[in-house]
Order: sequence, then C-alpha cells, then structure tokens
Amino acid sequence: MRNQKYVWIILLLVFACNNKSDSLTNEEKIAGKEEKTWEATRETNAEGDKDKLTRTEKKQTITFWRNGNVKMGDGDEMMSGQWTLQGTNLALQFTGSDVSENFTLLKLDKDEMKLKAADGSELIMKPD
Repeated sequence: MRNQKYVWIILLLVFACNNKSDSLTNEEKIAGKEEKTWEATRETNAEGDKDKLTRTEKKQTITFWRNGNVKMGDGDEMMSGQWTLQGTNLALQFTGSDVSENFTLLKLDKDEMKLKAADGSELIMKPD
C-alpha cells in the first residue's frame, strides 16, 4: 500500500511537469522567452495546392521579440517593425514603409506556426 502512494506521487509530478509546456501563452509560443526566429517550411496557394518555396523564400526568416519588435528578411535585406496578436490575427507593421502583413493564425504550438494570408495562401513555419 505504501509503495502505491509513492507511485501515485511520482505519476502526479510527471504529469504536472508535462502540462507546463501546454500552458505557454500564444505570445510565448511565437516569441519564446525573449526572442524566437521562424523560417518557412511549406506553402500552399489559395486553391490549397502545394507552392514550391523559392530559393529566396527559403533564406527568409522572421524573428519575433517579446517586446513586440519583429524583423523579417534574408540577411541581406531586412525589414523591422512591430508585431501584435489579437485573437487569431497576427499583424506585422514595418517601420518606415506602408508595408504591413496581416495573417490569420490557423495553428500555433512551440514547434509550428501555420498562417493564412489575405489572398488565401497558407504558410507553415518552424523555429530556426
């Protein structure tokens, strides 16, 4: 009987530790503790057909900071600005330009983000 108590205590501790990663906020999933860089892995067009990523697109990354800053580019050309998340709307507003990107967040966990653009295309990203 005494051994069963120890088994139950160990099981409860294991389950409590496993649930900790599920309790991340969406902002933490996107930007990590301080910052997180994402890269595109797959893209589909508005019809749902697989769209091959170009060489340039494969080099592009998006880095999100917890303070709301964002930087996007391929290393040679970078745009920076601010990001916000309201519900499922992820908005990127770039400094010094009229360029902004608005996405619908279709899926988000710490290892994958699926975004839908206004034109209906979808982009799957993984952490760098």
